[in-house]
Amino acid sequence: MIERLCYVYGVVGSSVETVTAPKGIDGGAVSLIPNGGVAALATSVSADDYAPDKVEALTADVEWVSERATAHDRVLTWASDVGSVIPFPMWTLFRDDKAVKSMLSKRMNELKRTFEHIRDGREFIVRVYVQPGLLKGHLAEHSAELTSLEAQAAKAAPGQKYLLERKIENLRRDAGRDVTAKVATEIHDALNGAAMGTVREQPVNSGAAREQGRAILNASFLVTPARVVDFQRQLTTMVNKYEPSGFKFDFTGPWPPYHFVGKRTE
Repeated sequence: MIERLCYVYGVVGSSVETVTAPKGIDGGAVSLIPNGGVAALATSVSADDYAPDKVEALTADVEWVSERATAHDRVLTWASDVGSVIPFPMWTLFRDDKAVKSMLSKRMNELKRTFEHIRDGREFIVRVYVQPGLLKGHLAEHSAELTSLEAQAAKAAPGQKYLLERKIENLRRDAGRDVTAKVATEIHDALNGAAMGTVREQPVNSGAAREQGRAILNASFLVTPARVVDFQRQLTTMVNKYEPSGFKFDFTGPWPPYHFVGKRTE
């Protein structure tokens, strides 16, 4: 009967030292299981506690999952601080060291290609939101056509002014959509210029819409240490340019390169 399992956080170079590694899942020690030039970061866990059916049942317990998610991320964040790391998803479990080494052997070429891709890059996440009510008062700053029509309406006779104001109202509605899409693309492209790569996902509202606004950009960027200052400078430029018009920015990182590795299954 199997009493212990290997919980694997990810893969690092075999030269990594775990002396400074934080505690892992359930407070267990983090060790290396090497094979060739790579090594798995692992912790020994109880086979009973991490049986598939038990883990599936406990995933409904937010506190239980949160504690382990924090430990999982803590180990990977430490690993990315000391070198390149290929993160694995939570609950990646193997029977023993031999099974882990077998996995590393089978996927050696893939792992080496992934290391070449991510190099020493760290992940930064940028989310942008727009507050439509605030943007509405600044639309003319982003639309030459709207500026021109408003100037014409200010000088027009009553009858013509009414027609121009109707046209301005319709244009404002359409311009709001056009401006947000344009701004999101400009921010993404400006930041991507200082990154090795980017993953752009569907924007999702996660907070109170009234306070946060409507999500318009959700992107992850892979940035080398040498370009972090350039990346932050580009972000500051975008914030200064668009925040007064009702755009809000949420910036987090550095993280391990979660979005820049393929699916990791046992």
